[in-house]
Amino acid sequence: MNKDLEEFLDRNFGVRPAAQTDSLIDPFENLKNLLTHRIKHFIRTDLDKLLQALYRIDINDKESDKAFELGDIDLVAEALSELIIKRQLKKIEYAKNFKGDL
Repeated sequence: MNKDLEEFLDRNFGVRPAAQTDSLIDPFENLKNLLTHRIKHFIRTDLDKLLQALYRIDINDKESDKAFELGDIDLVAEALSELIIKRQLKKIEYAKNFKGDL
């Protein structure tokens, strides 16, 4: 699992993956499930904080709007967690490539 991604999710969403004891569990799926659960919490309790995080992370408005249009909180949270993870992985990859060019 990508340590940079784990640190980002911990810092921004308080998501900390548990130590893996079952090798059959995909660590990426585990992280996505934890983030999905946390996003559901924000949708229910502090939507403004979630929207600010999406803006700060630079999630495309059209993509986040499409996620919210799903309606069901479980589907919305899962779609948003995938968008967040994909965006952050792109940023991490870009940073690695940029550092490699220096």
